[in-house]
Amino acid sequence: MTEAAETLVVAFNFPPFNDGSAVTMAKRMIEADRKVDVIAADLTSVRYRDDSLFDLVAPWVNRVKYTRTPVQFATEVGMRSFVDAGISAHRTMGRRTYKEIFSRSMWAHSHFLAAELKGRGISNTWTAEFSDPLLWQADSSARHSGAIGDPSFMAHALKEMGTREQRLLRENNSVLYWAQMIPCILADKLLFTNDQQFELMLHDAPQFLRGAIEEKAIISPHPTLPSQYYERPSGGTTAGTFAGPSRANFAKDTTERFRIGYFGTFYPNRGAGEFLEALSCLTPSEREVVCLEVHSNGAEHLVQVANRLRLGSCVRVLPPLPYREFLYTTGNYDALLVNDIATAPFGTPSPFLPSKYSDYTGSTADIMAIVIPGSPLDARSVKWKAHVGATDGVVAMLRGAIASRRLPSRTEAVEHP
Repeated sequence: MTEAAETLVVAFNFPPFNDGSAVTMAKRMIEADRKVDVIAADLTSVRYRDDSLFDLVAPWVNRVKYTRTPVQFATEVGMRSFVDAGISAHRTMGRRTYKEIFSRSMWAHSHFLAAELKGRGISNTWTAEFSDPLLWQADSSARHSGAIGDPSFMAHALKEMGTREQRLLRENNSVLYWAQMIPCILADKLLFTNDQQFELMLHDAPQFLRGAIEEKAIISPHPTLPSQYYERPSGGTTAGTFAGPSRANFAKDTTERFRIGYFGTFYPNRGAGEFLEALSCLTPSEREVVCLEVHSNGAEHLVQVANRLRLGSCVRVLPPLPYREFLYTTGNYDALLVNDIATAPFGTPSPFLPSKYSDYTGSTADIMAIVIPGSPLDARSVKWKAHVGATDGVVAMLRGAIASRRLPSRTEAVEHP
């Protein structure tokens, strides 16, 4: 008989669909180390399927229901469809109650369904996590969304609120405003990934809510998996399938280069541009001993920039990897590159902490970071660091990294008893 779960996880994006939020949700569950039921969305139309990611979290999944709903980012239709389908999915799971509901955004759908389920008495306790500020883009511009025209699909959640809270939502009826404020009103715990994100989102709320938000707030950075998850899986290959771009085999660079790995979308015009500029500023002999390998899909712009800067010999673009293989592959590099995205002022240096940092810290490779001074990433421990916008500083960082890699001499290499 299946062991009953005491927690219901509401995660619009959940393994095996591979994206940053699904990865973090999986790591949260591994960290919590308890069985859960899950309601998620079928994201076949917008995300790659990565069975190795689901295999990681499978031991903690009791039951999972994937809803087939329109995948629309911030529209009333998208929210309503997921709420309705999620309630139906819960009924097929036996209409049971839970000690806790846990939801995570992005995407915003998760918080809408979690709030309505709590309003229907499915659980008395709700923990809501915010991966990023919902109302702001990374460039500090406002994130716009559709209006809530008919709030009847959230009727049970709204009944749980006081008059002031209901009026607040009526007067600010955009989808993302509701997605941010409803957890602030109804959730029992609010998770934020860093202090600056919390401060920004706190000031998005009206004064009368801020005290309650502060009492509920927990600062909880993205989890890092234990070292065994970075080991090669048994049999020498990753489990499951990866329905992503072609994963043609690539030869490991056997030259004595300082190899730098970057995983995910590489934006030459958003924070990472200084790195390419710095590579172009190195001498030809220095470039010969550096290799940047970018595992990314759709990196055409990166290739164009690298060719324009004549960096073809030291920049390689490779296919993205399934999550388990990604973790293992990080250990093949001398350094792993992570960067803050250059932003206009938020009033704080940056409310964003790159989730990739939490994956990198579990690797045996060192971390190379390009940071905004005072940002959450700047406060983290890394071996090499330079500032966003300071190409000279990135050049100095690269030269320091190259110099730090002292290869053993022939004498040292054979010095064995």
